[in-house]
Amino acid sequence: MNKFTEAYRKARDVLENQVFESKWQEFLFADCQARTLFGADGLAVARADDPERVRKRLRDLCKSGNRKIGAVIVEAAQNPVSSGTLAERAATLKMLRHLYHVVKKGGQNVWVYSPPKAYEKWVFDELTGDAKALEAKLNHEKKIFSSTEMRWMASALGVALKISEDTKAKLSGATGKKDDTDAVIKRWFLDEDSGDAQLTEARTKLLDGFKKIAVACASDKLVFADYADWIKTRSKYFGAAFRGGEGGGFPVIYLEGAFTRLTGNTGKMWLCAETIIHEFSHHEVSTRDHRYDSSGLKPAKATLPYAKAIDNADSWGYFALDLAGYLSKSDRLNVLK
Repeated sequence: MNKFTEAYRKARDVLENQVFESKWQEFLFADCQARTLFGADGLAVARADDPERVRKRLRDLCKSGNRKIGAVIVEAAQNPVSSGTLAERAATLKMLRHLYHVVKKGGQNVWVYSPPKAYEKWVFDELTGDAKALEAKLNHEKKIFSSTEMRWMASALGVALKISEDTKAKLSGATGKKDDTDAVIKRWFLDEDSGDAQLTEARTKLLDGFKKIAVACASDKLVFADYADWIKTRSKYFGAAFRGGEGGGFPVIYLEGAFTRLTGNTGKMWLCAETIIHEFSHHEVSTRDHRYDSSGLKPAKATLPYAKAIDNADSWGYFALDLAGYLSKSDRLNVLK
């Protein structure tokens, strides 16, 4: 596996076609309705309380039996007459246990998949072997994103949504002055050889793109996750997304160590929002990473010509912040070098 949607589809297949221990089977499909939670087009917000119900049941059984969580999950996954494997059912329960629905004031909500920090692979690749081997790995509980970081993600998503909506409104002419908007477009995308044709083309492409980005930011099926293959080097990255999406019918953004290290610094909220917009430009518009802010984003024939600037994710992110009024002059000058 190399993406969240592959793990999601596997969990959905297990829930639809395999059978857990009898009491857990009743709990998962009567009390929790796990099949409905893992919908064909993404997680169902109507069943948002189900992962917490799973966590509570696991906690209660651990406490009442004085057992570790690994033993409880293995017992719940046992069914010798079921199709599939014990490991697949255990991995599905572990995935459910580390799935969170985070809601912020104003109705902004997001799903966060926060697997154990000790895992170096996707959960279905990590959990293999017999019951004893599974128990040891299932006992890893420290999640990769803290509760504070997950709330921070939801807050940053709210800012990213507002910026995207403001950007869309100005690009469409619904708000602001056209000349002012054109000036910001030129600042971030047009090189010294660009003219009116490129300006018109850029405005059209940006408007079409931010319509999609705004919809994605507002989706109640959006998942923030950690990219398992980067687990050893995650501090080097801000985030990631597959160009054009993952084909699962819902948006997935990977938020890495550099993003979460900004937690608590309210002055950097704009950078978190820029990260989300940057990644959504990959996801929704298929932009590329031609150049990052650390190397300078000033459009120029020699370094970042128009054709690359208009296709550059970081340029989209900073343009939106600038147009919506979230980027200070000093930060703008520092990036446009």
